Amino acid sequence: MTTEHTAIVTGANHGIGAATAKALARRGCAVLCTFLRVNDPADPGTPQAYRDHRARDSAAVITRIREDGGTAVAVEADLSDPAAPALLFDTAEEQLGPVDILVNNATGWLADTFVAARADRLGRSLQPVTAETWTR
Repeated sequence: MTTEHTAIVTGANHGIGAATAKALARRGCAVLCTFLRVNDPADPGTPQAYRDHRARDSAAVITRIREDGGTAVAVEADLSDPAAPALLFDTAEEQLGPVDILVNNATGWLADTFVAARADRLGRSLQPVTAETWTR
């Protein structure tokens, strides 16, 4: 398959990011799938399956794209590191071509709140907002 576009999709190891990477590949894009394995602590409001998906790499996504005839590579990157974006763009351009699509799907969401509550409406544990969480 000839690719006319190159995409970077963050958070592409599960959920919306994985679905977006596969959809772009089906439409002829070469895709750099970025991910960060996260080991979430047990929380009654967070399903175990979701926690399991966040803890894995994007090998299954890459395999599926390639089985369907697409082009994809994966890079694990912590997007809170200021050097990560340059690494991702450099890797994509070296391995796939010039990047013309960026899907910022990954989240740096923290379970914090200004409200005096220990849990959100789904039962997920919350912590008070601090200067550190605000800055992040």
